[in-house]
Amino acid sequence: MIKHLKVLEGKAQEARIFLEKSNALNNDFLPIKTEGYILWPLNFEVRGEIVVCEGVKSKRNSRDYRQLLPSEIRGLAPRSFDMFGDIGIIRIPDECLEYSEIIAKALLESHLNLKKVAIDKGVKGEYRIRQLQMIIGEPDFVSLHRENGFEFKLDISKVYFSPRLSMERSRIYGMTEPREEVLDAFAGVCPFSVSLASKGCKVTAVDSNPDSEFWAHENFRRNKILKSSYDFFCSKIEEVLPELKLFDRIIMNSPTTSLNYLQLISNKLNVGGVIHLYTIIENDIDLNIGDHLPSNFDCVFERVVHPYSPSSSLVVFDIVKAKNNVQKTNQ
Repeated sequence: MIKHLKVLEGKAQEARIFLEKSNALNNDFLPIKTEGYILWPLNFEVRGEIVVCEGVKSKRNSRDYRQLLPSEIRGLAPRSFDMFGDIGIIRIPDECLEYSEIIAKALLESHLNLKKVAIDKGVKGEYRIRQLQMIIGEPDFVSLHRENGFEFKLDISKVYFSPRLSMERSRIYGMTEPREEVLDAFAGVCPFSVSLASKGCKVTAVDSNPDSEFWAHENFRRNKILKSSYDFFCSKIEEVLPELKLFDRIIMNSPTTSLNYLQLISNKLNVGGVIHLYTIIENDIDLNIGDHLPSNFDCVFERVVHPYSPSSSLVVFDIVKAKNNVQKTNQ
């Protein structure tokens, strides 16, 4: 028995693309068609209607690229990788580096939409830039990424972007009401901002990377977002924050520094408003987010978004501002 995502038949291909990009689609099994719905087999549970039933084993070769690798490195090669349009990005452990080209060729063979493969050597610097080394393909990192009905064009060697947050962007889109005032505090190329502005929110996006500003404006234009629906400030958040008004919703997607800015940014949240804070937590540490919150703030939701490293995970906290005379509940 395996878990399946149940979607309307008319939404089947959109769901398939989303599941493939998040590495959630289990290619060892076939999709099941039933009464106007498609059941997509899953590697792990995702947001949506989940059905547990007998899986239909695929007679085709699985798209797990590791099956194409020599047996001596198959168990060492990482299972997960990121896809940015036609570029595959993979972190290869030191013990596999000498087999990088073999791994890259296996990725291309198993995912025909990929044209290039690069090694991700980690995120560094103030702008959270991936350190990339192209293994196969021309050293051009400009990519067109599609998710949830939107398009995002970017140079992944110069700006921060995570396709693994696709489900989070969909979740927050579903929670948000039109006409909300939204602050995207570490906006990058504005995937959160674009989706929320398309829903009728007024978005204020802030990022200090000039390359992010360039691609953010391109992505607003590409997705037909009116200029009156957003403002973009190319600045550090602490420098522009005093000039900004209060917001109904604040997105803090700077996993290595968000907690450092929480006290400062929380002052710009309306009563009843929500902060979505993303941070990296070591797996052996039980973080009590309540210890970092002002007295009139409460954490109402938390979940692990995805593994960040073998020893840590990316976690999201939804934090609500209550009335000043309401005491914070015990976590």
